[in-house]
Amino acid sequence: MNLTGQAIYQKGRKPSKVKAIRDNARDRECTLSIPGICCNDNARTVGNHVRLFSIAGGGQKPDDIFILDACDKCHAVFDSRDKWADAALGYDDVLRAFMLTLRNRRAAGLIILRGEQ
Repeated sequence: MNLTGQAIYQKGRKPSKVKAIRDNARDRECTLSIPGICCNDNARTVGNHVRLFSIAGGGQKPDDIFILDACDKCHAVFDSRDKWADAALGYDDVLRAFMLTLRNRRAAGLIILRGEQ
C-alpha cells in the first residue's frame, strides 16, 4: 500500500524497465558513497533500486526511474536496512544520492523536463 492506501503494483503487473537508465548507472561515481563503506571504484557502480515508502515490496523492484547509482558495497548496506544504523545511513543520505543520480540522468539526456526555459 502507498500513502493513498492503494497497492502500487497489482499482481501480474511488471515494473517499467529502461535499458538506457540501467546502462547509465554502470561505471558512474557512487552517489550513495557511505563513509567507511564505499569502495570509490566507478567500475563497481551499478543501479540500486530504491524500495522505500511502499513503492515496492520484498522481492519486487520498482520502475527504473527509482534507481540510484551505488557501488556494490554501498548497495549491500542499502539493501539490508538492519545495517543502516551501523553505517550511519539515513533517509537524508538516500535522498541526496537519489537527487545526484537524477541530476546525472538529466545531464545524460535521459530525463527531460517539459517546458524548461
